[in-house]
Amino acid sequence: MMERWLLIGRVALRNLRRQLRRSLLTASAMVLGVGLLMFVRSLEGGAHLVYVDTATRMGTGHIAMEHPDYMGSQDLADRIASPDLTRVLAAVEGSVPPGELVAVFPQLNVGGLAQSATSSIPVRITGVDPTLEAETSFLAGQVVEGRYLTADDRLEAIVGIGVAERLRLELGSRLVLMAAGAEGDLESQLVLVTGIFRSGIPEVDRGVVQLPLPTAREWLEIGDDATSVSVILMSDQRTGDIADAVRSHLAGEGVGPERLAVRPWWEAMPDLYAGLRADTVQTYIMLLVLLGIVALAVVNSILMAVLNRTREFGVLRALGLNRRAVGAMVLVEGVILTVASGLVGMLLGLAISMGVFRDGVDISFLFGGELAFAGSVIDPVIPPAVLASDVIAILTIVIAIGIVATLYPAWHATRIEPAEAMKTDE
Repeated sequence: MMERWLLIGRVALRNLRRQLRRSLLTASAMVLGVGLLMFVRSLEGGAHLVYVDTATRMGTGHIAMEHPDYMGSQDLADRIASPDLTRVLAAVEGSVPPGELVAVFPQLNVGGLAQSATSSIPVRITGVDPTLEAETSFLAGQVVEGRYLTADDRLEAIVGIGVAERLRLELGSRLVLMAAGAEGDLESQLVLVTGIFRSGIPEVDRGVVQLPLPTAREWLEIGDDATSVSVILMSDQRTGDIADAVRSHLAGEGVGPERLAVRPWWEAMPDLYAGLRADTVQTYIMLLVLLGIVALAVVNSILMAVLNRTREFGVLRALGLNRRAVGAMVLVEGVILTVASGLVGMLLGLAISMGVFRDGVDISFLFGGELAFAGSVIDPVIPPAVLASDVIAILTIVIAIGIVATLYPAWHATRIEPAEAMKTDE
């Protein structure tokens, strides 16, 4: 059996060499198609990694922990109590492998009103740890006027540029924040605007105010409690495993899912996750159409080779080669051509992605500056990233095309009758 397959493989390679020009033309189409697919996917993969990194650094983190009802209620009554908060911090430190944890920090988020001397608007008020946020937060690097919060600040706040425009605020302006406190009573807090940021996301710029966490806690009378805890990791590769480990650690401490929800970013930010999934599916559909056209070229090439070798197949049948072996020979020929071309195309795509464009591709001309996607904004210079899942998926697609595109020519070869084939010169 092995000897027969080796013989079939040698004959298939010989046939490809005999029709070298046709083989090279077909291979070039496959190489360009797969190379383009590899480059586009590496560029899209790099963009997705930046989307996730930016979104997680805007507050949710790679892992977000909060009361299970808080996402729906946004009520201070559904907050993390101080004893549970201590257990959460210990669970993170005990579950994240050394070198993978960037930061873990509590936040206080509450909906309220921001009022200036001219007007008032609804805003999202966030109490943050200035030191940790300055090191990890996306917003900390987007201050366009003034400065970000510092550890010494108490009555200072930063606002989005949309908030500043709507309330006619400047640096040093007084701003009154109002929100329901821990007991449900309306509480107010006077702050001074020390910085104005521009994130590029309209809903953030027009509705977010940040102030120091100790000030927010004292104002809303919640002690050392928090509404959420965000965990920032070095990479997204093990987010799911680490979230499971933290969840198990907390369960061992008696803090079950009914008291604290541990959500990886794709659960905490479902809109972003759905957007990334839809973007990936759309890209694969478009490129499958492209490779489908390439597959037609493979079908044409292999079928023409079969039609031009009718007499050869008749002689092989007359010498005792059965229909199955003839079909297998044609099938192996097509698979060798497509797989070899696909591998060369993948190498070409990798060379373009990680060689020519290793410093990134500037796509700002397509979007006119900053690029926003599903509530996240990134730099328009996208660094390519080759993901193992994409390499496996593309290789699988190439093999599938090789098999499917060769099925009909292989079936046609099995229909050739020796007696009829001997009457032709082809």
